[in-house]
Amino acid sequence: MAIQVSDSFNQLKIERGSKVEYYKYATIKSISPVSDSNNDFAVVINFITDDKDNPLVLKMKDISNQATWLNTGAGVNVAIEAISDWMHTDNPSTNVTVEGWTAPLGQKPMLASIPVVVASDQSDIGVDINSPIGQLNDANSVSVTISRDQFAPELLTSMFRVSAAGLNTLPLTTRSCSFANVGANDAEVLGATLKTGETVSFDSGGFGATLARSSGNAVNYNCLTSELLIIVVSE
Repeated sequence: MAIQVSDSFNQLKIERGSKVEYYKYATIKSISPVSDSNNDFAVVINFITDDKDNPLVLKMKDISNQATWLNTGAGVNVAIEAISDWMHTDNPSTNVTVEGWTAPLGQKPMLASIPVVVASDQSDIGVDINSPIGQLNDANSVSVTISRDQFAPELLTSMFRVSAAGLNTLPLTTRSCSFANVGANDAEVLGATLKTGETVSFDSGGFGATLARSSGNAVNYNCLTSELLIIVVSE
């Protein structure tokens, strides 16, 4: 008869047709594999209180719900490991071993120890301050105004293509930009060659900073006989 073996509410559950059996893990003394002359394997479960040596025998060939519990030496070992894991979950260890530590854990009371009370009521309490708070005015003090509005200005993003030769310059308010040579020939960016398929990007990297503040430092480019795809973020 086919049987089903499973872990149910921290108990070993055995179903044989309409018959259901439950075994508490705490009552199990040992689990071991056996095989007979027909090379059929089984799990033998012995119980602590069984004085008649009447173990529970689970034949691998009869178990229908555990795909990895095969009727082989490896399969019966898988079954034993699974049942052992179920038992371990039901009986977690309450001891912790610290390797190399022989003294008791924790701090010993000292003669000058002070008792500490942790109150359950952690609500706020009122505090009265009678003297001025902050730094007093000095003869050489300088007034400082702190603005509440610290938002950066809106930035504009634009994307355009250039296919005509000629030296061009990006706006002086440019924060960041990128160039992609999508044509069949070389182009130039900042006087350097940008070959076909290459891309290059520039970023000011700072709050409010731009790539150029004078025409001498502006980002310039020349399409030459190619085509440039340009993306610009500016103020």
